[in-house]
Amino acid sequence: MSRPLLAAAALFSLFFAWPGGAGAQDSAYLARIAEATFSRAATAINRDPAPGISVAVLLPGGHQIDASVGVADRISRETIGRDTRFLSGSVGKTVTGLIATELASEGVIDLDAPISTWLSGQTFWPDLRNADAITLRMLLNHTAGVPDYLEDPGFFLSGFMRGERGYTPAVLVGFVADEEPINTPGTAFSYSDTHYILVGLILEAATGQDYHSLVRERVIEPLGLTDTQVLSGRDHDRLASGHVRGVFGLSATARNHRLNHNLDHEWAAGGLVTTPGDLAQLYSALGSGELSGPGAQMRANAFVVDAERGSSYGLGLYVRTYEDGAFRIAHGGDFGGYRSAVVYDSQSGITIAVQANGKSFEAPDFAFALMDEIAAITP
Repeated sequence: MSRPLLAAAALFSLFFAWPGGAGAQDSAYLARIAEATFSRAATAINRDPAPGISVAVLLPGGHQIDASVGVADRISRETIGRDTRFLSGSVGKTVTGLIATELASEGVIDLDAPISTWLSGQTFWPDLRNADAITLRMLLNHTAGVPDYLEDPGFFLSGFMRGERGYTPAVLVGFVADEEPINTPGTAFSYSDTHYILVGLILEAATGQDYHSLVRERVIEPLGLTDTQVLSGRDHDRLASGHVRGVFGLSATARNHRLNHNLDHEWAAGGLVTTPGDLAQLYSALGSGELSGPGAQMRANAFVVDAERGSSYGLGLYVRTYEDGAFRIAHGGDFGGYRSAVVYDSQSGITIAVQANGKSFEAPDFAFALMDEIAAITP
């Protein structure tokens, strides 16, 4: 059992949870980490990057600290709490990569098979450039070279006419299928949400299950991610109101737990509604917990993104490996007026996840800076 201690003020909250029987030394150590976490979050929000910021720090042995500052909604002044939910954005690609990795280990799919194995019957197939040279692995590590539909003018303009109608995955791919490829398949890193829309279609074709069911049965339920669901529709309980910068300051993308527009098109490219606590649980499981086997496969043979910084991209996550064998896995997300980031550090065993309801918040910078600060604190 965990023993909680909650301290809250009007716009600030701090939550500690640790296994029963923690001694005074453990409590003092947790308190120092909590102070560092809360202080960094409070400093960040004072710079006005977002109305609210929520952080989860998961330590080895099940110790967890949650710190929240600011508001979930600027009109109602509802405060951010540890159960406030946000859109994950591209952090959700890790979930898609995990499912693909598990299916590959079960022999259901072959990561190095041509995607024609599953997609040749799709309406966009005759137009998809380099289709015969693309493999599933290339889609997962962003080397397939398919342009990003989010950057396509046709997709942008279509949003003014579709109203509340969503997009099918095949329609999303169709926006860019006949466009000039970004690179020859397998030769360069080119981040594209279209890659993961294609992966989602492959997972459905290979299993006969819809993507939502795969996420629920293979990730959410086994890990007990009770605050997570695949984005579908506009109404989501405990959803913070996202914000983007507009002509007259912050412009809300949601209000009263309801998105202003249908954003289902993110789908397998990162369409999750979740909390920092659930994201931390996922990455901890991939780094050292029950999913460490698939996690190792997801970071193996990662494609180098930035050799100078030691950054690579595996199957749905960024990887940095050190000379002593230690590693960090991470991902960020920027979608619909929300920012997210999560990082696991193998040397310390610490996982940090942060989410905010403002597009201007630099979530990855925050997560890595906090990780370095906390890792330097000794028990």
